[in-house]
Amino acid sequence: MNRIWGALFVGIQVLAVAGAWFWFQTHHPMGNLLTGDAEVRLLAWGKLAGLLAAFLILFQFVLISRSRTADRICGFDRLARVHHTLGFSLVALLVLHSVLITLGHAKQADVGYLVQLADFWMNWRGLAMATDGTALMVMALIISTPVFRSRLKYEEWHFSHLFLYVAFVLIFPHQVIAGSDFADHSVFRWYWYALNVGVLAFLAYGRAVRPLLLLRRHRFAVERVEAETDDAVSINIGGRDLTAFRAEAGQFVIVRFLADGFRWEAHPFSLSRAPNGKPLRLTIKRLGAFTRRVPELKPSTPVLVDGPHGRLTLRACKSKKLLLIAGGIGITPLRAIAEEVVLSGRDALLVYGNRTAQEIVFRDELDVLATASGGRLRVIHVLSNDPSWTGERGRVDRARLSRLVPDIRERDAILCGPPAMMASVTHALKELGMPSPHIHSERFAI
Repeated sequence: MNRIWGALFVGIQVLAVAGAWFWFQTHHPMGNLLTGDAEVRLLAWGKLAGLLAAFLILFQFVLISRSRTADRICGFDRLARVHHTLGFSLVALLVLHSVLITLGHAKQADVGYLVQLADFWMNWRGLAMATDGTALMVMALIISTPVFRSRLKYEEWHFSHLFLYVAFVLIFPHQVIAGSDFADHSVFRWYWYALNVGVLAFLAYGRAVRPLLLLRRHRFAVERVEAETDDAVSINIGGRDLTAFRAEAGQFVIVRFLADGFRWEAHPFSLSRAPNGKPLRLTIKRLGAFTRRVPELKPSTPVLVDGPHGRLTLRACKSKKLLLIAGGIGITPLRAIAEEVVLSGRDALLVYGNRTAQEIVFRDELDVLATASGGRLRVIHVLSNDPSWTGERGRVDRARLSRLVPDIRERDAILCGPPAMMASVTHALKELGMPSPHIHSERFAI
């Protein structure tokens, strides 16, 4: 129901923008511009492309605002995917706006396309800045394509998204200066100003104000750093009044460690222990430049905590029986969920894939949880590259799941691991008859 209300609200704003445009074009002092000469029609449709592009910029800000309300409605991973997809539509609309408006004015002035572009650049206030802003958005889009994204470090890719803020600053004056819809119609002008201010306030609260308020209230700080395996460590984050920090097992937080070499980067990590008023625990595998430096963190380092986020929780599961499937460091949210499973008394099977026994994270803790459950939680390790392992060897595939989980259709599945592994396991579960609504996974990209 929340998703319906969210979609309805966005739809109303789109209709307001498109409806205002239609009214302005059909009730213009010069007549109905939509039925006028070719150059007039080009200008009219170019304005619509520009308005929709400007609206999409604001919508992109909402998608990256880290709003808990939006997260509960759609899920953080879905918001990230929509943000990425709409980036292509946004740039396409900006380019279409530029082309149509330039062609329309060129026809009116009876000059060539390039001559009109030069006139815009030299004589129209705010247009050069808007062009620079469009170029920045195109650059950000190119960087986000797989061929470039795979070559960049996470920090470099994340920094490129700051272009969106700069582009907004460059493009907005053009909307006010050149947009006759603003200058001639006060109601729409104030609606547009209010929409921009509201979205920016929403963005500022989600990404800056709320984490600062949480820091002020809870005084989050690194308590200790513990080694889990040769390449994974747990960061315990203490604070005051942690029982008031409302989180669920399976959720994640975005943390910014306020120490030299860390404070300019924020990264998402799952809670690897059920949040119950004790220090928050994040278990991190050393995979990149940032995570390799995490063991250097000192106790008492202040931490900005943004969250909790995510919908990978038991709340989403309707079946009485559960199937938990983890790959590598993907065990972190499932370790927290397994703890909650024990407390709830539900039946659960955890299938945990790794390459070698040395890479198993929380091996002892999982054994303790399985024992404490009285048989309700069973843990099966599957190793793909350990000749000395006497248990399950190979990969978590359809044949293995069919053998290990004969009642698979009676369960809900929660998955977390590398994207390729989650894709293949999801496909296997569907082939084995598990309905899609019973399969729960989440990938967060900030």
